[in-house]
Amino acid sequence: QIRQVRRRSHRDMPKGDKALKIKLIGLCGRSGSGKGYVCAQFRRFGVPSVDTDAVYKELVGAGSACDECKAELRREFGDGIFLPDSSLDRRALAAIVFAPGAQQRLSALNSITHKYILAECLRRAAAYEAGGAHAVIIDAPLLFESGFDTMCDINICVTAPDDVCVRRICERDGINEYEAKRRLAAQKSADELRALCTCEIVNDGERDVYAQIQSLCDKYKI
Repeated sequence: QIRQVRRRSHRDMPKGDKALKIKLIGLCGRSGSGKGYVCAQFRRFGVPSVDTDAVYKELVGAGSACDECKAELRREFGDGIFLPDSSLDRRALAAIVFAPGAQQRLSALNSITHKYILAECLRRAAAYEAGGAHAVIIDAPLLFESGFDTMCDINICVTAPDDVCVRRICERDGINEYEAKRRLAAQKSADELRALCTCEIVNDGERDVYAQIQSLCDKYKI
């Protein structure tokens, strides 16, 4: 069952002088909750998705056309965060922003990157709209931290029991149970996400995700 939580206000999405008419759906969830699987099920209803993590990797990759994003990062963090092929050295950057007492550096990173990620997500949403899509998912692990939630018509959290998430993380990333639990401990809890989102999809391996999405699509006219 889809659990009703709290409906957020709708804000039109500007794209230049043109507001997007396509319905935007924010999707978040803890690591191991299975957001990718949920996105795949949404595609069966004709709803494509934009993965903000993938967008970020493209923006800072070797072949990226977003020189402005890299230039801002270079000014803030120096040349040492880039590899010889001009791609971002994410490990070097992580050592800076996740160092003890480096919260301001992490905030600076987010303030730089989020605006470029959002702009690219809007561009892709506009392309999906032009192609005839009636809705698109913005798959954003940091949906609320980035402020992307305020741009969406509805926000959905994908949840699964902690033991299920831990098992999935270990299998997916090849790490041990301790590391998986530590990763989860650094994220918002399922209860926090439920309180923030419009509704919830439970992906525990037992409940029918397709049926939950079908109910959600009917309820919200997706």
